[in-house]
Amino acid sequence: MSKDQEYQPLISDTLEEADVDSPSPQSTPICKFSTWIMHSALAVLVAIETMALVVLIAILLRRPSQAACGMPLGSQKVLYSPALSAVEHEVQVYHLGFPGDLSPFQIHSSPELDQMWSDLYNYGVSRITKEEAAHLPNKTHAIPGDPGHYIAELDVFHNLHCLNKVRMALDPDYYPDWRISTSNNHIPTQKNATEHVAHCIDWLRQSIMCHADTSVIVWQWDPRANESLVKGNVAHTCRKFDKITEWAKQRVLVNAYDPTVHIEDDIVVPILHQEMS
Repeated sequence: MSKDQEYQPLISDTLEEADVDSPSPQSTPICKFSTWIMHSALAVLVAIETMALVVLIAILLRRPSQAACGMPLGSQKVLYSPALSAVEHEVQVYHLGFPGDLSPFQIHSSPELDQMWSDLYNYGVSRITKEEAAHLPNKTHAIPGDPGHYIAELDVFHNLHCLNKVRMALDPDYYPDWRISTSNNHIPTQKNATEHVAHCIDWLRQSIMCHADTSVIVWQWDPRANESLVKGNVAHTCRKFDKITEWAKQRVLVNAYDPTVHIEDDIVVPILHQEMS
């Protein structure tokens, strides 16, 4: 094969033909070294970018999701509550409520039991600041005689109040004022109790569905019964109730609230939330 066939100049034919015996500029040591430097630098740059991308992906995968942190997601509405700062989680196992695993609340109706229930929510009505009230999704009223503070109640305490009234209605002999009308026993004088308990039952239904607990109840084999039986003593992820009560007790409404006094203020509820008022 001739030298002309081995080497074809890249420059146009109109230029003077280079000496075929002289070395190509691209084959000189300096050019080879420059080319090697450029290729090496490019390889290093690509490697650095690849490593940075891998690290970023790893960080995003290990990062807790917004839902796990209690932060609002784009497709999810998380409403403001002044008590969110008090929320902490723990794992609990419920009392089964059957002989052998009864809770302290499963005793006969008595002043002692009444006090135990009262202690769960008798501090539930709170006084919050105007700044906190301005962030609520629904407007609340100012407290007469207590400038700069507004009345509020965490729903958990209303739920406990409602459950207590249902409990009392189940023992009308001990709590005659809470004897309710039934399908076959209409009691006109107990209209208030009947409507109140009906409200409470349905409110608790809605609350249970709203806070749908996804903890898993299981079935386990019982060799004595020779069958698998449902087991309710399972773990639940719970909000620490004592932290919520601590928050509420620090803000409990001590003085009597007069609902007949109207106080104008400059708090404006967003249009989105006015529909919920």
